[in-house]
Amino acid sequence: MMSRIAVLFLLTVGIAAIFVSSSAYTVEEGQQVIVTQFGRPVEAVPDAGLHFKTPFVQEAHHLEKRLLPWDGAPESMQTKDKKRIDIDVWARWRIIDAMTFFVKVRTEQRGQKILDDLVDSVVRDVVARHNLIDVVRKSNDELIYETEELERTAADKVFGRGRDEVEEEILAGVDLEEYGMQLVRVRFKRVNYVASVRATVYDRMISERSRIARLYDSEAQQEKNRIVGQTQKELDQIEGEMEQRSAEIRGEAKATVIQLTAEAYGRSPEFYEFLRRLEVFKKALGQNTRLILSTDSDLLRMLKEPGSAFPGPAETSNTTRTPNATRTEPAP
Repeated sequence: MMSRIAVLFLLTVGIAAIFVSSSAYTVEEGQQVIVTQFGRPVEAVPDAGLHFKTPFVQEAHHLEKRLLPWDGAPESMQTKDKKRIDIDVWARWRIIDAMTFFVKVRTEQRGQKILDDLVDSVVRDVVARHNLIDVVRKSNDELIYETEELERTAADKVFGRGRDEVEEEILAGVDLEEYGMQLVRVRFKRVNYVASVRATVYDRMISERSRIARLYDSEAQQEKNRIVGQTQKELDQIEGEMEQRSAEIRGEAKATVIQLTAEAYGRSPEFYEFLRRLEVFKKALGQNTRLILSTDSDLLRMLKEPGSAFPGPAETSNTTRTPNATRTEPAP
């Protein structure tokens, strides 16, 4: 009898545990639950905690309340200014109406598929209405060029709206309310030229930089020529002043020498007459020089008698000198 009561008690406890486990469910923070009865949604439970449902009849489906990521595949698009680019976009979305979402979308994976279609379509429309610079630039502030040459040669002086406003336009263009969803944020992850245009763009960038480098070289050469010309001008001016001062000094020195020579001649004419004779000897008697003189030659008389009177111009006019000999002939 006791064993039957114990078995009955254990059986009752087991059945109660099964009923409790199948009727109780928990909702974690950041989640929400849709309760379905025979596949039809009957209740939305947004609050976290312990909740109960009809066992074996109802079923709890957990959905996220937090932001969910969406990352689209890179797509090739064309801008308003006919530039072909690859754009990679990411977004954040969430479920705002769990009941509507469960009825029309059912799962988060199908929500991602809906975003793939809607966001991609809106991005194409918005990008096609804007120039490339609007998609690339962070804001619509005035461009600041790193060189004056780039600013002078900039082809596009019109300031667009900026990438933030383009992203806001995409965000406003995606309406997910009918699906119980909300798109919270859209951002461009990567913007790049297509592969067929990228090489041409790089070549153009290299050509532009090379042109700027040549301009800098030209300006540097011009500045160098200006500095060299100015330096040469100052140098010529200094050399001219130096030559002028040197000529003045030489002139003053020659005048002083002439004055001193005249004074010296005036004080001792015999001494300087002797020096003149020595000068004559020096010029007449060079190396390997042979003299053929007659006995009545004045030069012979000067060599024999250095102290004799120095001949005048008329007395030496008949003397002829050759490279190796000097012949003296009597005057006619």
